Amino acid sequence: MVLKIEYVEYNDFITENNLVLCLGYFDGMHIAHVDLIAHAQKIAKEKGLMLGVFTFSTNIKGYLENKRHRCLTTIEDKAEICKKYDVDFLYVIKVNQHVIHMEAKEFITRFLEDTNTIVIGYDFRFGYKGEGDRTLLKRNKNFDVVVIPQMKYLDLKVGSTRIKATLDNGNLDLSNQLLGRYYSIKGQVVSGRGIGRRLGYPTANIDYMPYWLPKSGVYFTYVLFNNKRYYGLTNIGNKPTYFNLPITVETYVFEVQEELYGKVIKVQFVEYLRPELTFETEALLSAQILNDIKFVEHKLKENLYEKI
Repeated sequence: MVLKIEYVEYNDFITENNLVLCLGYFDGMHIAHVDLIAHAQKIAKEKGLMLGVFTFSTNIKGYLENKRHRCLTTIEDKAEICKKYDVDFLYVIKVNQHVIHMEAKEFITRFLEDTNTIVIGYDFRFGYKGEGDRTLLKRNKNFDVVVIPQMKYLDLKVGSTRIKATLDNGNLDLSNQLLGRYYSIKGQVVSGRGIGRRLGYPTANIDYMPYWLPKSGVYFTYVLFNNKRYYGLTNIGNKPTYFNLPITVETYVFEVQEELYGKVIKVQFVEYLRPELTFETEALLSAQILNDIKFVEHKLKENLYEKI
C-alpha cells in the first residue's frame, strides 16, 4: 500500500479499526523514533494489520509561545522515512487552540478508540496541559498499549533537543549518529547576491526555512536532486567579509552541469570543515574557497568519503 498522508482536524475521528498506531511529534525521526516505528511495524505484521504514524503539524510549545519553530524534519521528511518502514497512514493533526485545549479523554475518543494497538515512547503525553499519559491509555480496554523504553546513546537520552545542541556545537558526527543518517535540509534554490559566481565558484542558495541550522561554518555535503547525488561544499553564515549579511545556506556543487535555480535540492551534511572566517579582500576569500575544494578533492582521492 502506498503511504497516505491525512491531515486531521480537531473535530475529526480516526475510524480505522485494523490499525497499529504509533504516536509522537517525531521531530528528527532519529534512532529512537525509528526504533518505535520499527516495533510498531513488527506488531502490525504479526497481527496482519495496517501501520499508522500520528504526529502534529507543528511544535505545541512553539505554537503557545507564538514563536517560529525550527524543526529537524518537515512533514515531507517524515513521510519519506515512513515509506521506508511500510507505514500505511501518516496522520498529521493541525495544531490550533482547539487541539491545545482538547481534554485527554476526548483525544482518545476521537483518534485512538477504534484502533487495535497504540505504540508510544515512555514519556509521551497528550491532551490539555499534557494530562494524558501511558497510564491513562492503559486504562482503556478498547486497544492494546505498547510502551517503548527510553533509548540512550553514550549514556544520554536520544532526543531532538540533544541533536539540536550537537548541531549548534558543530558536533556533526554525533548528530548524524543520533539521527541514524546525515542531517539534511531540503529547499528551493533561490536568488542570492551572486558573490560566489563573481568569485568563480557559483553557489546554490537554498530557502532553508523552517529547518534548524547547524553551526555557522563550512561543511562537506552531498547534494541530491533529480535522483542524482553530487559532492558539495556548503557555507552557513552571514558573510562577515561583506559586513554581516542575512544568514544563508549556500552550496558549491562539484561537477554539476544543470542550472539549479528554482529547483528543490536536498543538502546532506557529512563533515564540519571549518568555521566561517572574515577576509580582508575578495582575493583572499577566493583563495580560501579554492583551498577548501582542494582539501575535499584530496579526501575524495584517498577514499575518505563515501562514493556517489
